[in-house]
Amino acid sequence: MNAPRSIFSKAALRCLFSSGRRWGRTLFACCLFVSIAAQPAWSQGTRESSDTIAPLGDIVVKGFGSGRSRNAVPASVSLLRTRDISRFSNTSLVPVMNTLPGVRMEERSPGSYRLSMRGSLIRSPFGIRNVKVYLDDIILTDAGGNTYLNLIDMNLLSGIEVIRGPAGSIYGSGTGGVVHLSAAGPAQASTGGRADQTGRLQVSAGSYGQYAQNLGWVVSGKRSRLAIAQGVYLSDGYRKNSRMRRDAFQADWTAEGEKGAAYRGFLLLSDLSYRTPGGLTLAQQSADPRQARPATPVLPSAEAQRTGIDNATALAGFSASHRLSGGLHWRNALTYSRTGFSNPFFSNYERRRETNLGLRSVLDLRREWSSGGLGWVTGIEWQQGDYAIDSSGNQGGLPDARLVRDQVKALQGFLFTQLEVRLPGNLMVQTGISLNRFSYRLARTLGTPSLPPSDIGFDLQPAPRLAVLWKPVRTLSLHASLTRGFSPPSLAEVKPSAGGFGTGLQAENGWSREAGVKGALWRNRIQFDATVFDFLLREAIVRRTNASGAEFFINAGDIRQRGVEAFLEAFPIQHPASAAVRQLRLWTSLTLSDFRFGTYTSGNTSTTGNRLTGVPDATATAGADLSLAGGAYANLTRYQCGRLPLTDANDAFAEPYVLWHARIGWRSRPDKKPIDIFLAAENLNDVLYSSGNDLNAFGRRYFNPAPGRSFVLGVNMGF
Repeated sequence: MNAPRSIFSKAALRCLFSSGRRWGRTLFACCLFVSIAAQPAWSQGTRESSDTIAPLGDIVVKGFGSGRSRNAVPASVSLLRTRDISRFSNTSLVPVMNTLPGVRMEERSPGSYRLSMRGSLIRSPFGIRNVKVYLDDIILTDAGGNTYLNLIDMNLLSGIEVIRGPAGSIYGSGTGGVVHLSAAGPAQASTGGRADQTGRLQVSAGSYGQYAQNLGWVVSGKRSRLAIAQGVYLSDGYRKNSRMRRDAFQADWTAEGEKGAAYRGFLLLSDLSYRTPGGLTLAQQSADPRQARPATPVLPSAEAQRTGIDNATALAGFSASHRLSGGLHWRNALTYSRTGFSNPFFSNYERRRETNLGLRSVLDLRREWSSGGLGWVTGIEWQQGDYAIDSSGNQGGLPDARLVRDQVKALQGFLFTQLEVRLPGNLMVQTGISLNRFSYRLARTLGTPSLPPSDIGFDLQPAPRLAVLWKPVRTLSLHASLTRGFSPPSLAEVKPSAGGFGTGLQAENGWSREAGVKGALWRNRIQFDATVFDFLLREAIVRRTNASGAEFFINAGDIRQRGVEAFLEAFPIQHPASAAVRQLRLWTSLTLSDFRFGTYTSGNTSTTGNRLTGVPDATATAGADLSLAGGAYANLTRYQCGRLPLTDANDAFAEPYVLWHARIGWRSRPDKKPIDIFLAAENLNDVLYSSGNDLNAFGRRYFNPAPGRSFVLGVNMGF
């Protein structure tokens, strides 16, 4: 296998200085503004230590099983805490996730999430693929490689941790990255929540028929705790045929056993329904962005076909942790889910009954000594999925008599081990590998054309990783890594909507190199994180559509992904609670991408050297968070997205756009019953843009117009 070329190549420099020149000026201006604004804070070097900022890098993260602070992990890890999740309208994860460098989230219509990490979006016409997602110890990504992230009510989360880039050495398949969600009981999730709080109620309403309500409470015993939460979200949608409803119920039980043992039971019941309006051409978007996809001479309209998604899922998990002798911990987690899924589409009607079972078992050993330490993590993860898939024609939103039934079984599992050694001189070496097995069994049990049973097996895939971290001073970390990632085709790719079985698809794979720096300055008032990476992906899986809009997938060659990701925040004002202005936080994140097709052929046309479809040349987010003594607060966010290609041929582009978001409100004092009254606004500047473009779409129907200016008024209180 050919080793990747140096990350400091001419193309990488072109990413920095050519396509990123305009964005570099934006980042420089943000840094200059932060530096000037922070001058008064730097001059307060003699202030009491209680006035210092708790550094983001000191927060313990789960990434690579380290259980260490973020700045002590040799990887690109981003964190979102409660303050970050609740600084927008509390209705969608999209603006929240888009504050992170290297991450781009889209929502083609309310509830239709797509998540891209370092170019992984190219395989996802809808849903989330090529990214591994965990809900605490529970495996949220199913055995078929799909994640129903839209089933989760964001108000039931206390934190989100994101690992950018391949992490297969400990998490298995997926070249985009890993997302760890943290579920919260009402006491943790409430704004300004207190330890003795027993309940929370949140109600909000806003533009386009939005309504949200969340109710939760906690019952605590001497050594156990039960948190129960319920939520509902409704939206009429910006476009026709885009209404949504989600009902969610969550129960979370924890208990402490003898000798450090801990147990947890988790249950999520979620019922989600949303309509999909379909893509528009540029002319249709300009004429009426709120319309659904109109009828064509071949197919009825989206409204006539009642296109949409209905998903009812029960997800249960149980985990146990035991402290063994000699500093050894043993953690086990069992996950079970059952899903009923239906999707009336323009050309067909699909119904699925999905059952998934998963197990993750991990042994963790920690040893410390005066000049260093050792950490060893090893374990196994196994999943099985059984899927009964019925396909027929769509007659006005109802299945017709042309029924075809396929049975699919997905099996995947991997063994992993990782050794971490902390050496004298503040040097850490982390090395690990996983061995992965993945297979499908497909059989048509009813309907024509008849297809013989097919087995799709993939060779044993090793995913090694070597990473080094050095801390020349306490507040600065330098890290570098070499990682092999791979991603087999998902269930939706081996059983596409165009019909048939994709038995010829191969797993995509490649080597990623990255180097970064993260740390803090001026007693943690300025904190930063920057990474540069180079990833050569081979046998890339890409999406195609036929004349009816149905999709299929092919392996189409190599993709070279080079980029820069940076995050910077500063606290120019940090005063005690009695001061008129308690805190001012300024922050910015920047992503520069030079993702290009390598040896690649689309049909009979070579697209070698073209920009990767669906990836903007750059994105930048900046924000300001202000807190006043009386409890008033204000959050302001600016999101800028660069130009992105809509086709592999690069003959159509989505133009750049800028969005402004804001939230103002009032919170009670920490010693009072918690209450938060807020007014949030999104797309304040009322820009017409497409959130979630249909890539390589037949008939050039690329655009899914996003909502215009919208407002949400809400209250969040504890009792």
